[in-house]
Amino acid sequence: MQRAGLAGWLIIAGLSGCAAGILPPSESTIAILQSYRNQLDSRVASGHLPRAQARDLLYAKLVEIQPPLPNLGDLMEFRKQVEVQVEAKVLTPEQAEAKLAANESEMMTRWEEMAAKYAREQREFDRLKKEQERGFQQQQMPVGGRPF
Repeated sequence: MQRAGLAGWLIIAGLSGCAAGILPPSESTIAILQSYRNQLDSRVASGHLPRAQARDLLYAKLVEIQPPLPNLGDLMEFRKQVEVQVEAKVLTPEQAEAKLAANESEMMTRWEEMAAKYAREQREFDRLKKEQERGFQQQQMPVGGRPF
């Protein structure tokens, strides 16, 4: 009971730290984003949607997510910078596309990792909480094994 209690408090403290900042996305949010992104990529590959319009749709979806995705502002700022570089002819549209695709993939991977880590922490917290509750219930039982 003591060990579970201490571990439980440590996990609560850790999760409270997360709550104070930006919450990581959930695994289901990431799955939905990946599915949406794959649908857009398929539409682009089939010629039904221009790449720029697909990117606009993806970013619109990213902005809709609540709580907001961590570092989404950084991703959007990077996109603006790349667009400025294309306008200034520092980058070709092909180079810009490659940079944007790489940055978006990297960010999606980070979000996936954050979501997986948060889900593991939540499962561990739930496990410790149940263990602590079982220990408390056992302490409430009298020696004969029946409740008061």
